[in-house]
Amino acid sequence: MRPLPVVRHLFARLAAATAVAGLASCGAALAQPPAAAGADPAAAILAAHRKIDDEYRRASMSPFTAVAVQYFEPGQTHRLGVSANGAVFDPAETMTNVIEMTLEAGSFVMSPVAGPRAPVVLGKSAEGDVAVSPGTPLKARTTIGSRDVVGLGRYFVESFPGSDSGNVRVFDPDAPARRAFTGLKWFPPNLALQVEAVFEPLPNPGMVIIATSRGLKKEYFRVGVFRFAIDGTPLALTALAVSAAPKTGDELFVPFRDATTSVETYEVGRYLTIPFQRAGSPYVLDFNAATNPLCNYSPYYNCPIPPRENRLSVPIRAGEMTYPKVH
Repeated sequence: MRPLPVVRHLFARLAAATAVAGLASCGAALAQPPAAAGADPAAAILAAHRKIDDEYRRASMSPFTAVAVQYFEPGQTHRLGVSANGAVFDPAETMTNVIEMTLEAGSFVMSPVAGPRAPVVLGKSAEGDVAVSPGTPLKARTTIGSRDVVGLGRYFVESFPGSDSGNVRVFDPDAPARRAFTGLKWFPPNLALQVEAVFEPLPNPGMVIIATSRGLKKEYFRVGVFRFAIDGTPLALTALAVSAAPKTGDELFVPFRDATTSVETYEVGRYLTIPFQRAGSPYVLDFNAATNPLCNYSPYYNCPIPPRENRLSVPIRAGEMTYPKVH
């Protein structure tokens, strides 16, 4: 459910925003239970928020370094050109470095076209960021693996293939948005919004089509409902999953809107991701872990929009607020 130095939380969110690539991630913070007895739960929430901010500051590939994206249909070919002035797909003018890429049989195939030095195939760290290393020169037509990142000049190129569609995103570690980043905006810790919830699994999970911020579609399964109360108001949120039968530890995706949406929080809504537990286990929905879709930070992401049934009538003043738009 479209992945910390840079830790896994950030890259769960990055994968999530790549909805058309068929990735499993939904891009939300894991909902955490209240801190253990004796610990300061408010301090734990603040520490979690600082950790997320630090991840974004360090990441070479993040929404704050994304500078271009191209969507592909099967068999489609595009060229990517980069220069000191930027990265452009299918450039109309001469660029310093150019590679060609095709979505072919569920994988991306790339080859060098022009440039003083060959592109380099790099790997990813365990957390999902680029692992900068000598790498392997890309000198001929090559199938790019799921753990590969292509270095092209100062840029990094990451691909997200799928059987019916895919996309390629370009990152510039020197992007202005990264230089301007000073941290996300968070509500103060709100322990009242760490709420106990009952999970009611649906006996026959059905597929649901979720619209995305780019007008595309993403398939999930409606697997259950969380029931809880805030200030005496009974509420419910539908849980989505990429499988009709999630296993213990799999992520449940809970996108939602509330009375703060479009006022204090992002207009699309916010996300929680909650580890699925065995039947009868207690759940805590920690709205302090609610995070924004990556499309709040960058136009180069494609984010699922919360379904109508996940619109809460109450304000949820916990978790992330709207990030000031720079695009």
